[in-house]
Amino acid sequence: MIRWFYPAVGLAANVILGTIYSWSVFRKPLENMCGWSDFESSLPFSVFLLFFALTVPVGGRMMNRFGPRKTALVGAVLVGLGWSLSGVAVNLPNSLPIVLLTYGVVAGAGVGIFYGVPITVSSRWIPEKRGFAMGLTLLGFGLSPLITAPLASTFLSQYGVQATLTTFGITFGIILALLSTLLKFPPVSLTVTSSSAQTAKSKDFTTREMMRTGMFRTLWFLYFVGTFGGFIAISLSAKYCVEVVGLTPQLAAAFTGVFAIFNGTGRPLFGYLTDRMGIQKTATYSFIILTAAAVLANFSQSLPVFAVSFSIFWLIFGGWLAIAPSATSKFFGLKNLGTNYGVVFTAYGFSALIGPPASSALREITGTYTIPFTMIAVLALLGLAFSVTKLKTGEAHLTLERETTR
Repeated sequence: MIRWFYPAVGLAANVILGTIYSWSVFRKPLENMCGWSDFESSLPFSVFLLFFALTVPVGGRMMNRFGPRKTALVGAVLVGLGWSLSGVAVNLPNSLPIVLLTYGVVAGAGVGIFYGVPITVSSRWIPEKRGFAMGLTLLGFGLSPLITAPLASTFLSQYGVQATLTTFGITFGIILALLSTLLKFPPVSLTVTSSSAQTAKSKDFTTREMMRTGMFRTLWFLYFVGTFGGFIAISLSAKYCVEVVGLTPQLAAAFTGVFAIFNGTGRPLFGYLTDRMGIQKTATYSFIILTAAAVLANFSQSLPVFAVSFSIFWLIFGGWLAIAPSATSKFFGLKNLGTNYGVVFTAYGFSALIGPPASSALREITGTYTIPFTMIAVLALLGLAFSVTKLKTGEAHLTLERETTR
C-alpha cells in the first residue's frame, strides 16, 4: 500500500505545477493593467508551455545523474523564482518581454524539470498498473484550475496582479521544495520483482534508438494533435465565457474550475483504459470524441453547448497527458522513461506554442472562433486516421523488433 503514497505526493505537487492552466484568469487583468492585446496576453502561456516541454528531457537527464529529490528541488526553486519575478516585471515599462523571460522561461523550465520526476517515480513503484499510476499522479495537474483559478480570481480582485504573482511564487516554491524531499526511487529488488513480466516482453530503448523508430514519430504527432484542441480551449475558456456566452468574470472562473474536473479525470480514466484496452484503441476513441466536440463547438454560443463541447476538449486533453507517457513506457521500456518521455513531450510544447496564438490571431482576423474550431476538427480526423493505421502497424513492428533483439 505504501507504493501508492508516491502517486499521492505527485498529485499534490502537480496541483501547483498545473496552475498554468488557470492562465486565462490572468489575461484580462493583465490586458487592463499592462495594455496588452488579446494576442500578447496569450504569449506568456505559450512560452511557458514551450519551455516546460523543452526542459522535461533535461529533467530526465538530471534525474538519472542526481536522483529525483535534487532534480525536483531545482525545479521547485525555479518555479518560485519565475512566478515571484513576474510580479515585479508587470510594473516595469515594456513589461511583456520581461514577463516572457520570468514567467515563460524561468517558471516554465522549473515546471519542466520537476514534472517528469513524480511520473517516473510512480511508474517505477507501480509498473504493473503504470497507466493508472501515472494518470493518478497527473490528476493534480489537471485538477489544478479547480483550486487555483478561483483562488487566483479572488487574489486578483482583492490584491491585484503584482501581489498575486509574487504571493503565488513564494508559496509555490516552499511547498514544492518540501514535496521534493519525499520523492525517491524504489529499491532495486522491488523494481526487478514487480516489473519482471514487463522486462521479459520488451526492450528498453535508449532515446536515440527510440527517435529512429516510426512509432516515435507517430506517437509525437498524435500527442501534438491530442493536446492541440485542449490548449486552445484552456487558453480562451474564461475569455470565451465573458465575450461570447456572456457570463461574468466570476462565473467564468467557476466554469474554468468545472472544466478542470474533466481535465483531471481524463488522466486516470485514460490511463486505466490504456491498461485495459491498449494504446491503439484508447487513442482511436479519443479522436472520435474530439472530432465530435470540435464540430459541436461551432454552436457553443449557448451555455449548455459551450459547457459540453469545452468539457470534452479538457477531458481529451487530460486523457492524452496519460496516454502518451503510458505509450512511451509500453513501447520503449521503463528504464529510460524519464528522458524518452521528455523527448515525446516536446509535442506538447509545440502544440502549446502553435495552438493558443493561432486561435487568438484567427479570432482577431475573422472576428469569429469558427476557423479555430474547424482546424481542431480537421486535425482530430487526421489523428483518427493515424491511430487506426500507423499506430497499429507501428506497434506490430516494435513487437517484431523486440523479438529479433532478444
